[in-house]
Amino acid sequence: MLVLAAGDTLAAGASAASQVTCTIFGMELNAGVEVYKVLDQRQLASSPATIYSAPASTEAFIKSIKVVNNDTVVRTFQMFRGGVAAVNAITPVWSLLPGCSAVFQETLGWQFLDKAGNELQALGKVLREEVDPFYGLTGHIAESVPRNICSETNTSQPASGQLLLQPIFLEAGQIVSSVSWHSATTAANTPTHWLFGLYNRALQRLAMSADQTTTAWAAQTLKTLAMAVPYLVPRSDVYYLAFMMVATTVISFKGFTGKVSTTLAARIPALGVNSSLNLVASLPTVAIPGLLVNTVYWCSVS
Repeated sequence: MLVLAAGDTLAAGASAASQVTCTIFGMELNAGVEVYKVLDQRQLASSPATIYSAPASTEAFIKSIKVVNNDTVVRTFQMFRGGVAAVNAITPVWSLLPGCSAVFQETLGWQFLDKAGNELQALGKVLREEVDPFYGLTGHIAESVPRNICSETNTSQPASGQLLLQPIFLEAGQIVSSVSWHSATTAANTPTHWLFGLYNRALQRLAMSADQTTTAWAAQTLKTLAMAVPYLVPRSDVYYLAFMMVATTVISFKGFTGKVSTTLAARIPALGVNSSLNLVASLPTVAIPGLLVNTVYWCSVS
């Protein structure tokens, strides 16, 4: 529960005006009289501003707050108490995907919900990186294999126009805004199309970058592509990062020495798949299960 003394304030702002709705539920206590009500409801401005002030001679008890992104793109919000300076912040800058919401409840703290109202992440839970060291790149949230033990082997390449899928474990509440792959010793020769993407365990496409067409990709180079629409992970599970390139010679990747056999790696979920062939300028909505690969590729999300 949040308690505001007489004259104390709550403030909030969003990354765009009139796109994020904030509703505050609570109770005002004046001379022993309790009044339960909606303390404030509005669409937030693009700059932090006061949205509620406790009346004179009144204490306000905040029972719950709900913040909803009504836009079709990712929006952020932040809340403050007693002013709008950094020292007054009571939340960090949080991101909400389209149609998703953040809810504060006095007994649970903050929770994040998807479009269907399913809980994604509650603050106060132990985060995975607190118990498992994460050596990923700065700003990245997950990688297919740990960078600190990756042997950086020059891996085999998929065929031109073939979809490559590499498994990665993602946690509920993570937002996949970008996908990264790292070339090895073979550069792209005359590329005409290439894209990155994200698929689920059922090989359904969840997110995709723009087509990079003829953009060069040199050897020994990290490439990071933004997803056209960032994806909010609804549940912790195995997902697949996707790569496809149409070129005279497709790049090789950083990874590990290939396994002797795909027998164990082929068990569901497969640890690597060369999928749909003859792709051109997009990734398939549903990938066709294809040839199992015995190579482990390094890739990452941010």
